[in-house]
Amino acid sequence: MGVVVDDAGADLGHDAGKRDDPVVWGIHLQPNGGIFVDRQSLYYVRMSGLALELALQMARAGSVAAVARLRSHLDNEPVETARRYIERLLGAHPVTESWLAGELRGGVKVSGSTAAYLPLNATLQLTNRCNLRCSFCYAGSGDPMPAELCAGEWTAVLERLAEAGTAAVTLTGGEPTIAAEFPRILAVASALIDNVDIFTNGLAWSDRLIEYVASCGNVRAQVSIDGRAEHHDLLRGRAGSYRRALSTIERLSSAGVPVFVAMTVSPANHGDVEPVIEDVAAAGALLFRAGATVPVGRGTDAGFVLTKDQVNAVVKQFTRVNERDLGIDVVGWDRCADPDQEFAGAGVPVEFLTPGYLSWYIRADGKVTPCQVEETAFGDVRAEPFGRIGDPARLAVIRGEATDCACVRNLRIDEEADVPFGLSARWPAAGTSCCAGREGCCG
Repeated sequence: MGVVVDDAGADLGHDAGKRDDPVVWGIHLQPNGGIFVDRQSLYYVRMSGLALELALQMARAGSVAAVARLRSHLDNEPVETARRYIERLLGAHPVTESWLAGELRGGVKVSGSTAAYLPLNATLQLTNRCNLRCSFCYAGSGDPMPAELCAGEWTAVLERLAEAGTAAVTLTGGEPTIAAEFPRILAVASALIDNVDIFTNGLAWSDRLIEYVASCGNVRAQVSIDGRAEHHDLLRGRAGSYRRALSTIERLSSAGVPVFVAMTVSPANHGDVEPVIEDVAAAGALLFRAGATVPVGRGTDAGFVLTKDQVNAVVKQFTRVNERDLGIDVVGWDRCADPDQEFAGAGVPVEFLTPGYLSWYIRADGKVTPCQVEETAFGDVRAEPFGRIGDPARLAVIRGEATDCACVRNLRIDEEADVPFGLSARWPAAGTSCCAGREGCCG
């Protein structure tokens, strides 16, 4: 019908552990159109410009009758004709059908830009420094990068992300909790951004830090557990690290902080998926993710590659867990780690990010890449405004230059713009004004 959704619309993996707050609906604009998104879960569907117009008008006017009066003026047609047309269009899909029942009465938050691809989700590598040297680390963490961003620079980045309408940020490393002035950075992130995640190895968590994180109210933690104790400690190079990480999960959960667990599966630990899920579920974790070792950084060793039989063994464990009621959600890893969808064989949902276009990875040195596994940068937050970093022409280049991020390499972007109300979909050329020669349009 040409109005509403692309059912291939993706999710960004923020569904579990969601707070009980009312849904915050959003429209995130992009140069080629826009998406309709739940800003808490980050589930989204891509919509036509007309659908986005109707969403905004329904949120403001409050009823189909009121929107019909608006559309009759815009489209130069009788009010009753406009009303029947709107009802027919919106009633054709479950997402837009809910608008007819008043789903948008709480309003719609508009973010993004029709001039540049700005991030709805961003990962901030606060430092490359780490208190472990895991054998499979994709970031090669351990020592800090030269000239890492200081706390003041990170808070400035967070302010810019908030201005762009970014709904979620992930604080990662290295080990983010040992970054300089971590509590200050977290305070700004929590205050400015709707949803904040901390990716951690779970070792540097004092009771005081846990209390601080719990007080923020919108922060979750993802703790890495890589097999049963003997395998986890061996892979991470520190005796007792499994016990400490499991204790952190228990203490965070008891304090009311939603906890996810991520497991990197390798030949050494591929048989541990089910017992790890049992342990972390008992500790209070809400969600378990698993995926293969990402073959970058220190993860390029051939010894980390799973055989077909090992993959099948993992799938069988997923199947058994899904047949039990352990009180924990189990999901697959993203497609970068599972390009052939092998882990989806057990009915495990697999996530998909849109790197570069909806999600940015900002390294500790300020460089912006499509995702954490990609070395090639397309911007620098120290030197450039976000609008230049997200220039459609730049992202078209990075799609061809990326070496490790399969998602951005294989992404197909519809270059035909379909934006609401005929908004400008072009970045002004250097040296020109936003008015493009229209007298008085900029005041």
